[in-house]
Amino acid sequence: MTNKHKGAALIAVMVIVFLVMVIISNITIKNFRIISRLTNQNVQQQAIGLLAVGTNFGRAGLGTTAATSKIDTINDIWAQPLPKTKIIDDFLVSGYIIDEQSKFNINDLVINGKINKPVLAQFTQLLTYLKIPAGIASNIALYMAAPAYQADIMSSYSTADPPSSPAGRPLVDLAELVLVQGMQSAWVYKLQQYVTVIPQNVNFKSLNNESGTESKPVNSTESKPANSAESKSESSPTNWTPSMPANSSMIQVNVNTASAEVISAKSGIPLSVAGRMVSQRNNNPFNSSQDITTFLSNNGIIPGKDDNSKDAQKVDPSTLTTASNYFTIHAIVDKDDFQFTWVSLVYRADRSGQWPKIIWQHPE
Repeated sequence: MTNKHKGAALIAVMVIVFLVMVIISNITIKNFRIISRLTNQNVQQQAIGLLAVGTNFGRAGLGTTAATSKIDTINDIWAQPLPKTKIIDDFLVSGYIIDEQSKFNINDLVINGKINKPVLAQFTQLLTYLKIPAGIASNIALYMAAPAYQADIMSSYSTADPPSSPAGRPLVDLAELVLVQGMQSAWVYKLQQYVTVIPQNVNFKSLNNESGTESKPVNSTESKPANSAESKSESSPTNWTPSMPANSSMIQVNVNTASAEVISAKSGIPLSVAGRMVSQRNNNPFNSSQDITTFLSNNGIIPGKDDNSKDAQKVDPSTLTTASNYFTIHAIVDKDDFQFTWVSLVYRADRSGQWPKIIWQHPE
């Protein structure tokens, strides 16, 4: 065989070897992707199950602590973060619970499509404390108000770049605040520490309660032990609604967990006095509304009167409570380089020991 023919044969063999290597490589990569995809799916499924376990662990803790105490404080077991704990197959579960009544409920700014002026005044004061322009309070309220009350702002939204439109409904998530005209992302980030968006008109009959018991609600947001818890199965739910105060202030703020800024803005109590309340509660929490009234009296504050400033807000301790109904449970699962997070807003109707009901839940 001539050298020319030998060279051609060698090239042909090399081409065949190259093609075989490409085919094997593609098969290997494809198999790796399939295995990786199946592995990821398996990890996700296990993580989802553990997130549910973590959420229910938080619900059980809230139910148990409620049954053993008539108040909620930052020193309670539920308020202590759960450190990363190895469960199975190197899965680490952790989490924490936040008292949403330690914050100011923005959704109370608008009731039935109309701006709630007393709550707007409270929220404006909170923004002043946080050094955020006070006019943002009105912008948020108008963004949420029914379309019939939005005529003055429609043009500013429709001519914006890009154009948009106000929501015309209560907020679902704090992230929506970035859509409000005049809002800055830095302000939204700051507000997350002080405000919440507890929904209105929740259909509590449709909410699941895996603990298998339900009981009648109390008549105010300051929770009280149930005198006669009426247990029924999920197939026969009790007809009940969330408890809220009858006045215009809506969701109360827990004086045992809230910041001085939120306490002061919500109640009209001078910020300096609210700061003293926060200092006292660390070692001596408030056990009742009478404790709050007594503390105010000892500090020269008379409910119904302001602090003699020209435009001061009237002091209204009924906007405060010592026990909470609304919490968010934050569950976290870590596995190698993966992390899964889950948040659930729950409502605890009373202090009978039943698990709180889940209002909504989603990845965080």
